[in-house]
Amino acid sequence: MNCLKPIKRRTIANRIITSWVIIALIFSVVGFAIGAVSHSSKPKTETLIYGRAADGKIFDGDMSVSYESEDTLFVPLGVPLDSDVQEFIYYLSKGYNMDFTFVMAIIQQESGYQPDAVSNTDDYGLMQINKVNHGYITDEIGVTNYLDPYENVRAGMFILRKLFEKYETPEKVLMAYSLGESGAKALWDKGIFETNYSKSVQRIQSELNNMKG
Repeated sequence: MNCLKPIKRRTIANRIITSWVIIALIFSVVGFAIGAVSHSSKPKTETLIYGRAADGKIFDGDMSVSYESEDTLFVPLGVPLDSDVQEFIYYLSKGYNMDFTFVMAIIQQESGYQPDAVSNTDDYGLMQINKVNHGYITDEIGVTNYLDPYENVRAGMFILRKLFEKYETPEKVLMAYSLGESGAKALWDKGIFETNYSKSVQRIQSELNNMKG
């Protein structure tokens, strides 16, 4: 009879240990599930993609972090365009290796700094991106709202960067941007390398450079 007691105690001890193991596993599973739910409920951080440079690099996040230094601090121009948009243009210009005032002059020429401008030939926004190019640009850099000033600038500067990769002078780039590449080439074949548009943009850029001091 006495030999039965230790067997019962051992059995009870084993059952207690097993119960605690099961409870621990349950708490672990529940804790993991709660953690997964809370993680998925956190707001996702959206990364802004600015555009693609000549070397194929895509600029994203806060460009001012990468390019801001003592000799490249942004100072807004005295034009009727929000300073935040100007700053966006400024640092994207740095990334694309273009003059800030060159891009701003195009914007003044194209839309007079009106982000909601739409022409009767389906040109949209600050840089007047023609509707025929929307699908291509959306596929390339993800722009979808061509009346949003930031997205419109991304689109326009992406086009300019591609043109600078093909043509060696600002005059040719301006003509291709304004007339389309086929229209510009037709004039180049005739020995015409400037238009009233290209002259106007360069005049505006000179004025903006003087404003910048």
